[in-house]
Amino acid sequence: MIINSIILDNIRSYFHEEVEFAQGISLFEGDIGSGKSTVLMAIEFALFGLGSQKAESLLAKKADRGSVLLDFSVDGKRYEIKRTLKRSDSSVIQDAKNSCIKASGETLPLSPSELKQKVLQILRFNEPASPKAESKIFRYAIFTPQETMKEVLSDANKRIETIRRAFKIEDYRVAESNANEVISKINDRIEIFKERSSNISELESEIKKLNRSVADTRDELAQTEAKIASLRGSESEICDKVKRLQSKDKERIELESDKENLSKNIESAKTSVEENKQECTDLESELEQNNAKLRELQLIRKPDTQKTISDINDEIDRVQKISDEDIRLNAEKTSIHKDITSLKKDLGEKINSDEVSLQKDLSVLHNEKSDLEKLAGEIKQKQDKTGKEEHQKAASRDVLLQEVKKLSELGNVCPVCKQEITQEHHHTLVGDKQKNIVVLEEELKTIKDAQSELDSRSKKIQEKMELLGSQIVEIKAALSRIKEYVQKRTRLEEIEDELARIISQKSPEYGEDPRKFLSGLKEELGRYEDSRTQIKEIAQRIQKTQEKIEAGQGKIDKQRSQIIKDEAELASIKEQLATFGTLDEDIKAGETELKKIRDEITGFVSAAATKEEKLRNEQGAISDKDESLAKAREWESKHKKFKQFQLWLKSFFIPTISKIERQVLLSIFQSFNETYTRWYSMLVEDPTKESGINENFTPTVNQDGFEQEVSYLSGGEKTSIALAYRLTLNSLMRKETDTIRSNLLILDEPTDGFSKDQLGKIRDVLDELKSEQIILVSHEKELETYVDNIYHVSKDDGTSKITRTS
Repeated sequence: MIINSIILDNIRSYFHEEVEFAQGISLFEGDIGSGKSTVLMAIEFALFGLGSQKAESLLAKKADRGSVLLDFSVDGKRYEIKRTLKRSDSSVIQDAKNSCIKASGETLPLSPSELKQKVLQILRFNEPASPKAESKIFRYAIFTPQETMKEVLSDANKRIETIRRAFKIEDYRVAESNANEVISKINDRIEIFKERSSNISELESEIKKLNRSVADTRDELAQTEAKIASLRGSESEICDKVKRLQSKDKERIELESDKENLSKNIESAKTSVEENKQECTDLESELEQNNAKLRELQLIRKPDTQKTISDINDEIDRVQKISDEDIRLNAEKTSIHKDITSLKKDLGEKINSDEVSLQKDLSVLHNEKSDLEKLAGEIKQKQDKTGKEEHQKAASRDVLLQEVKKLSELGNVCPVCKQEITQEHHHTLVGDKQKNIVVLEEELKTIKDAQSELDSRSKKIQEKMELLGSQIVEIKAALSRIKEYVQKRTRLEEIEDELARIISQKSPEYGEDPRKFLSGLKEELGRYEDSRTQIKEIAQRIQKTQEKIEAGQGKIDKQRSQIIKDEAELASIKEQLATFGTLDEDIKAGETELKKIRDEITGFVSAAATKEEKLRNEQGAISDKDESLAKAREWESKHKKFKQFQLWLKSFFIPTISKIERQVLLSIFQSFNETYTRWYSMLVEDPTKESGINENFTPTVNQDGFEQEVSYLSGGEKTSIALAYRLTLNSLMRKETDTIRSNLLILDEPTDGFSKDQLGKIRDVLDELKSEQIILVSHEKELETYVDNIYHVSKDDGTSKITRTS
């Protein structure tokens, strides 16, 4: 794998940064905290996702979104992968909608976990694709942070765990751990099975005791059932006897009911006969009243007229309309008389004036007024003209007065040309201007006189125009009133004609008050027609009343016949009831005896039920005990089986796994120790010191034959040991993974604490690695002479920048 380029947007201290990676050895140098390690974190994030990193630690603090775009090659084929982070209200997460990988010009959108799985396929890393897990191969074969390696060396458990993870042999430890966990669970189950199978003897004893009790209960139940059968026979005989008596009693009750019903029917029939007799009496009285009313109505006679009520109503409406019209016309006549009297009073002698002559007078006045308006307009134009002249001449006079004033105030020198002015010249200038002022004053007086004359003429014309206007208004008002007077006279004549026509329409036979006459006639005719209607209704009521009286008499005769029949039947029923004697006492005695036997049966049945319940309970208890015994024996069998499992895991499986793991570690140890010794000797040239790896993969240091504690070594020596250990892991892991052989190696701060002499050894180490692409991250400037490409990382105002310097 080769890294081609990376683009960071809002990642930690980077706002937007694009880096092109060259092959060979590249050094990213800069001050501590400038952002060098962020580039390595971004590469790992782009390839494998967050892993154990927190998204909040990668996204810039003030940014809502950030992304990494990584371009890399595997076996000559280029890939471009993009991962995006986004900030929500409560956390930072990967944006699945903006995660993708591009290969051969085709972009494939994938979720974060799918993206990691695709990268593992491309790199041929045989690892699980869990999004929360780091890539072990990448961490130990390509990029292991120096501080992480120092932590591994200082912690024995972590160190051996790292070896297991790096060489994929942690499955042995997992298997042993799982086996111990299984043993713990088996022990729990063994205790449970033991406890559940501890009562087998007790259950067997209880089952025997219950079987004996069941046999006794069955004997008692058989005796009770025999007694119940005997009592059931006696109960049946007495029950038949009681039923026969109850049947006779039922017959007696039916006769009593019939007796009561007949008595009620007879009483009801007698009451109904009396009611029907009273009803017939009331009907006969009503018949007599109707006959009297009929005779009274037959005395009413029809009035002497051929008109119907409808005709009379129409005649009343006609008479009413004539009356209303007469009243309306007389009222209008009175109003017009008043208006004519008022008009005569207002017009006086003008009322006889000719309208044509008044129109001529009006036309003459209009013409005179028009001439005056024209003359007034001409005078106005002259006034405006003289006013302008007056204003102009007044302005000229004022200018001359100002000039005279200025000349009076001047000294002997001209303010314009600066020449001396003589007294004589001064008087001449003032005298000329004063003469012009006198002329203008005279002209202004002439203009004012003319203006005064024009004002006087304008006023007289205005007064005459007002007089003419009043005369015009007066003539117009007179013409309007005369026209109204003529219209009123004409309407008065029309009203007289209409009143004469109304008088001719009145009928003399109706008298002076036709409406009263017609109303009386209508009332009399209505009374007659109502009497004819009532006669028909009363005749119908008389016929119906007679029919009801006849029906009532027939009903009374029928009811009397039924009463006689019912009384005879009632006497027969009384004779039958007398034959039943002491039936009630016999039934009561039989029911008492039957109740006694049934109470005995109930007692025995209850006892039998109790015994049956006891038998069922005992049988159920036996069944439960049998089931519990069977289960206890099953638990006993499982207890024995699980004891065998426990013994096998403890005595065989776990020891075997430990031996296999030890053999595998020993097979790795020789190669690991040789590789580590070679790297250490390249980094530390001290013939008195030797360093190797013991069987626990712990680095050891010997000086002059004496072992030294690693914790007491100098910082540079500790860094040399960590780097040698790290390069050993890288070298051996490369042999295990085909796709990363001599391609890429990333070293983060590999020389921390090195002296200048030790820094000189780095060149030999880099040459020995023989990788196509090595990326170094360091703040040591001395490394610049050992590398092919240099990238300077700086930070300004919290923002990191990367500049390639060679």
